[in-house]
Amino acid sequence: MNRSPEHQALSAAAHWFARMGATPGDATMQRQFQSWHDENPLHPWAWQRVALLQAQLGNAKGALGYQVLDRAGRASFGRRGVLKTVALGVGLSALGWAGYREAPVLLADLRTGTGERLTRTLADGSTLVLNTASAVDIVFNAEARLILLREGEIFVQTAKDARPFIVRSAQGEMQALGTRFSVRQRDGVTQLGVFQHAVAVRPEGAPGEQTIIDSGQAVSFNARTLFDRHPLDPLADTWISGRLVVDGWRLDRLIVELQRYRSGYLGCAPEIAHLRVSGSYPLDDIDLALSAIARSLPVKVVRYTDFWMRLVGHQASQTA
Repeated sequence: MNRSPEHQALSAAAHWFARMGATPGDATMQRQFQSWHDENPLHPWAWQRVALLQAQLGNAKGALGYQVLDRAGRASFGRRGVLKTVALGVGLSALGWAGYREAPVLLADLRTGTGERLTRTLADGSTLVLNTASAVDIVFNAEARLILLREGEIFVQTAKDARPFIVRSAQGEMQALGTRFSVRQRDGVTQLGVFQHAVAVRPEGAPGEQTIIDSGQAVSFNARTLFDRHPLDPLADTWISGRLVVDGWRLDRLIVELQRYRSGYLGCAPEIAHLRVSGSYPLDDIDLALSAIARSLPVKVVRYTDFWMRLVGHQASQTA
């Protein structure tokens, strides 16, 4: 399987980390490493990621460190596989099972927790907004401006620049054609919404195929193909200002969306799932949003604990 440039850079960085640690002070190796480090802008980025991961997990010394990192560097699997192998070998106990699985997200250049949003002005003047539970790496060089979406959802407003602006998800690449757009990655699918101008989409498994998505359109795609192309909801970007504005949504769909912004479990009883709801709900106060829903529909919020809440019908709540 063909690996992406950052996969290859991370593999090489892990290999160099192992060699440098196994034979410190080797002047020839130092020169060779510096040559590799300087030949591509992705190489310093990859070297930093591997070094940060080792720093978080603890030091791998001697033969063990060499073997583990060298195995990661020579591995044929992808970015996550490289990081997993490094993490497992240099000290799984430091972060635990969940920690090493989430290493690419934990080490991302920018990330947000549940319920958080983050806005950044990038080096080229573009604006990048991260939604709840999102993570990105940023790789700008002389040839391109690249955003690697590791998790969650982002909104981008590009600035004028001769270099192409590309967002890469696990499912493929999206190149901005002077535009405002959002990208969300979930369950093996990337969702793209174009608010202005256009975006060229190339699925990972079909790099020679390119589809232009115009302003006012949305599309989903996996690694092989595009699907579910439809008109963009003009309210789809209201999360940027901390509101979720919906028109005629099913209640269960609304609850699933609000769940993204609140820790714990938020559920909806099956007998009320079909109810339709419209309104504007605050994303920074999900409890307030639930209270507003309960005032507008024949439902009640049942709070079992601070981390377990459920909407039920009035009759069900009275018999509970």
